[in-house]
Amino acid sequence: MEAYSRGLSIYREVLFRDLVRLPGTTYATHGLYMYPARFIPHVVRYSLERYSESGDWVFDPFAGYGSVGVEATLTGRNAVLWDLNPMTRILAMASTCDRDASLGDFHIDWSYGDPFKPVWENIGYWHPREFLEALSRAWGYWHRVVRRSFPECLAYLIAIPLLKVTRFLSYSDEEIAKLYRSRYAEDRVRELLSTDWRSRMEKMYWEYAREVYKKVREYHMHRPKKVEMVIRTSWRDNGRLLIFDSLRERLDRDVGLMITSPPYLQAQEYIRSFKLELAWLGYTGIDLRVLASHEIPYNRAPDVEVSSRLYREYRSRVASTGHRKLLELYDTYFKSLAHFLNTNSDRVEKIAVFVGPTKIRGVRIPIDEILREHMESLGYQHVETLIDRIVSRRLFNPGINPATGLPDERTQTEHLLVMEKKN
Repeated sequence: MEAYSRGLSIYREVLFRDLVRLPGTTYATHGLYMYPARFIPHVVRYSLERYSESGDWVFDPFAGYGSVGVEATLTGRNAVLWDLNPMTRILAMASTCDRDASLGDFHIDWSYGDPFKPVWENIGYWHPREFLEALSRAWGYWHRVVRRSFPECLAYLIAIPLLKVTRFLSYSDEEIAKLYRSRYAEDRVRELLSTDWRSRMEKMYWEYAREVYKKVREYHMHRPKKVEMVIRTSWRDNGRLLIFDSLRERLDRDVGLMITSPPYLQAQEYIRSFKLELAWLGYTGIDLRVLASHEIPYNRAPDVEVSSRLYREYRSRVASTGHRKLLELYDTYFKSLAHFLNTNSDRVEKIAVFVGPTKIRGVRIPIDEILREHMESLGYQHVETLIDRIVSRRLFNPGINPATGLPDERTQTEHLLVMEKKN
């Protein structure tokens, strides 16, 4: 692969799948459940092994699926995981569950007498009445029995196949990460309703349960280490939603490496992607709206300076398009990340950021270079940038970005920017 320099900085073109040898992007418990723009483990493993040591603390403030947590346990690093999305806690804990589980633990009573019904006004839009009633009984059993009887990580592990069945028995397209009602899904529901769908539902659940059980066994075959893990997300506790906004929080410990893939400039609506799952997990319609209001496209930009010449240059180019919403999104995105870095840079020795140069309205925004310049103003120096060509993705391409109302253009490369504190 090609390597070149700009001054003292090193830029390399790589394929992380070749650079780091792992069984695949979904080995062990990676990929237990779909997550948009999920961190591939190869990038995480490269960063952990090159820029940290066994026993170090690593940090991902936009943890998403929790890939950093999985790789941290497999390489003996302690980890701090943050995210606005409550799904992060559920997926990260399920993916790193160290409890012995048997297939029998996945039992669900499909005729449970105390059903759970989501407190979300849109739930009837996503399920026909027949499926809604059956799922309510299954989720009642999970909430009243499984969640109260099993260790937390095991209860979330058992929720994974139930979430998959719930998606399948809905008008959402289960092949697309974003919540999207498709004609294909509507046809699927009509076909199911004309069959013995109850038997198919239970059979499908056990197929998913066996897949999850198999992946957990694979994870344990890789011998995860006993490490400390701190997971902080928004959460519903004692009937009240507690918001955890990574962009406005401060680390309470020093960490050797921050490895993260922040939300993309035009693809940040992760709460929207998981509204159906969160509703069945106990989050109300009001909760979902509050959570969504804290995502970058809708969050109020902090009053901070982005210390980057490139930021100002590309801001002028975005402003020249005449699209006010696009300019607001641009400012909110970079000011939010700058505020986060300003707040936490004194606790972090090395930073590895994986992000692509998003193209909007024909302008390719060099996000990694803008962040590099801002981090240099905070006392970091550039170590390397690795440029990886995207081989495949599961992101839903809507044509029009819902945050801006403008055409949504896909990114062809992703860049791993590595910075470290100057001595």
